[in-house]
Amino acid sequence: MGKVKISTWLRALAVLLAALFFAQGAAADQILLKNGDRLTGTVVKAEKGILTLKTAYAEKLEIQADAVQSITTEQPVDVRLQGGEMVSGPLKGTAGELQVLAGPERGATTIAWPQVASINVPPPPPSIWNGNMFLGAYKQSGNSDRTSASLGGEATRRSARDRFSLGLLYNYAKEDNQLSARDTYGAIKYDYFFTQKFYGYLGVELLKDRFKDLNLRTIVGPGVGYQLWDEPIKSLALEAGLAYFSEDRITAADDQWLTARLGARFRYKLSEQVTFTDNLTIYPNLEAGGQFTARNEAALVTTIAGPWSLRLANILEHDSDPAAGIKKNDSKSSVNLQYSF
Repeated sequence: MGKVKISTWLRALAVLLAALFFAQGAAADQILLKNGDRLTGTVVKAEKGILTLKTAYAEKLEIQADAVQSITTEQPVDVRLQGGEMVSGPLKGTAGELQVLAGPERGATTIAWPQVASINVPPPPPSIWNGNMFLGAYKQSGNSDRTSASLGGEATRRSARDRFSLGLLYNYAKEDNQLSARDTYGAIKYDYFFTQKFYGYLGVELLKDRFKDLNLRTIVGPGVGYQLWDEPIKSLALEAGLAYFSEDRITAADDQWLTARLGARFRYKLSEQVTFTDNLTIYPNLEAGGQFTARNEAALVTTIAGPWSLRLANILEHDSDPAAGIKKNDSKSSVNLQYSF
């Protein structure tokens, strides 16, 4: 009798273990593809159009998101929307829309697939500033006395949705005790990305240069841009917009006008140690055909050690209609020691 009871209990235990085993299998996440294939496993993440599924028979499967007909998860997942909001809960959805099932703090939420930025991907780290500071100086005495200095810096803060950039440059030169150059340039720009590549911007540029008869030149206006490349090796952005152009002159009459703004920002890493950058901006005068101003800043940066590098730069400025006695072209070249952060 005792043996029968033990045998019965063993059979019952085996049935229970089998039930638990199959229940676990049934509890797996399920994905139905548009071609009819059905996959089971655990949804690891989804981002940039790729859904990653971990299965018992393959470490990880990467599936094109647009190939998914339906998806169901047993465990809660974190769904991050394009605007940055995050919703958590089990999923049940089709190729058209996704439903995040109800949780303890909210009801069920229905989301269109294009609104989904990622699934189970940690939020990006807080945006930080990066950029550089540079300084160059020259001193000569004897048959002629020359002193010159240039200093400046650039800084950019980039997040998933926007970019904020600052720039400052100061030049000073004196020859035989006579001031021959002193100018200050500053720029502030904010970019907001509507998509991964397309963005709108608002920019401000300021220039003070007594040798150009400028007490202050102010350029401010909005526009749009397209980021063709933004990679470690190369970067290229093209921009177009409108701007208010104002010149507060020292001796000549002040003036202001409406202008277009055409810009291109390029960077290319020639080698592990050498990087070339070129920023070109053209301002065609919309109130006087054929007149324009332009600024091109090119630099070749060579790494020395760690964050230190040598920066060879040239700035070429052109004004097709300068004040009386002012030349149309102005070029500045400098060699600077640069620190990057």
